[in-house]
Amino acid sequence: MKRQWYYRGSLRFCNYSCSYCPFSKGTCSMSAIQRDREAFFRFTDRMISQEYKGAVLLVPYGEALIYPYYWEGLAALSLSPAIDAVGAQSNFSFPAEKMLGVYREHGGDMEKLRLWGTFHPDMTSKEQFARQCMYLTERKVSYCVGAVGVPGQLKKIRGLRKMLPDSVYLWINQMDGLKRRYSDSEIEAFLEIDAFFRQELKYYKADITKCADNRFVEADGTMRRCNISRQSIGNFYEDVLPDAKETDRKGCTGRACGCYLAYCNRKDAALPFFGTYPAFRIPVYPKAAFFDVDGTLVPKGEKQILKETAKRLIHLSGRCEIYLATSLPLSNAKRKLAPVWHIVRGGVFANGGRWKIFDRDGIGACPDVVVPMDTGWLAWAKEQEKTYGFTTHTYRKKGEIYKVTLAFRQGRKGEWLTESKRRDFAQKLKISDSCQVLWEENCMQITKRGAGKLSGILEICRELGYRKEEVAVFGDSENDQEMSDYFPMAMMAAAESGV
Repeated sequence: MKRQWYYRGSLRFCNYSCSYCPFSKGTCSMSAIQRDREAFFRFTDRMISQEYKGAVLLVPYGEALIYPYYWEGLAALSLSPAIDAVGAQSNFSFPAEKMLGVYREHGGDMEKLRLWGTFHPDMTSKEQFARQCMYLTERKVSYCVGAVGVPGQLKKIRGLRKMLPDSVYLWINQMDGLKRRYSDSEIEAFLEIDAFFRQELKYYKADITKCADNRFVEADGTMRRCNISRQSIGNFYEDVLPDAKETDRKGCTGRACGCYLAYCNRKDAALPFFGTYPAFRIPVYPKAAFFDVDGTLVPKGEKQILKETAKRLIHLSGRCEIYLATSLPLSNAKRKLAPVWHIVRGGVFANGGRWKIFDRDGIGACPDVVVPMDTGWLAWAKEQEKTYGFTTHTYRKKGEIYKVTLAFRQGRKGEWLTESKRRDFAQKLKISDSCQVLWEENCMQITKRGAGKLSGILEICRELGYRKEEVAVFGDSENDQEMSDYFPMAMMAAAESGV
């Protein structure tokens, strides 16, 4: 199986002298460097010889990339067909031309290289750090950068953001030693820099059942589930690695997943754009993103998209095209998303009964397709409104009805909890077998059988040439599961989780 592998060597030294960091006060002898070198190549040799699959991220105590042997080892790992990506956390102080030369000299695959650079405002200027970033950009190296969210350094971090290409993700880590909550204005300021900063403010209680089956390897081979876990799950150099069931039985001794490397691989983390290996912290955006509305973009009970969600959606629209996949009719969706409607390129409406691509560029002739349904039963159903306490809403285009909604009084919805009762009720209304029925809260949604969010999305993809791997979908309910199961880039989460 493919895993995210982490490696931490024996070095306890950094070339920076940050006051809060213990590794800046250590020393590094030639013998210590040699021991670390031997341990690292022991790790890379076993990864390659055993053909372990996945990606490798170096997470050193201190700075590793100032030593050529780390670049040599990364290059060797990148040559393994089993390894999809290699990279390291760094302060970006390494001599880039020299070290990239070492990587290339040993045959390193540049397309697999992923770097994570932390900006230390007390140790380097934003101009110097930005120059290093631009050098990497010019050589098409994939990387992310970021800084600790120190309110007093906000001006410098903003300045760095302006110096970097928009394509470079600049993340913000929560400041552990702040000793107070961030103010609303500080949160807003950091969200302007890092649209995913809200994830840093969440509390993730440690839960082994939420963990991906990753491996964190120390220099001596001791393995753990992640960087903050103290629970050993075996030794990397033993003949057989423990499987997930064995490691799950050992549990987790941590209280919370309190840093990005700990929570990024949780199954419940809302990080849809960070791909199979989110540890590298490099977002990869789709060409098109389809969003459910009620419960996903708009919290249940709200009449319109919240201001913060709207900002994040507008931010995302600068990186991919925004579409909808909703059971709402187009007019209702437009009302709920009025503040951001100008960025919506089209979508699937009425649970697949209608799909439409908007003419935002003035080209005209954009498709607006409905899937008409059999309504021979509708007159009888309307006669039952008073008996069963529902109101009938029909949605049509040019006389063709593509969706019918039976909205029950809130007190009646509990009657339809079982599948058998729902089927019986549909039969009482004489709903045609050519129709499909979907229950959402107190509403009975009826469309033509075969229509749905997924089928509508696929029609739009065919029309616009989007490939499966270029599309992301977002939903929060059972009605969204089909599209979520189909597309590899998918997230099932409520609106409160954030875009």
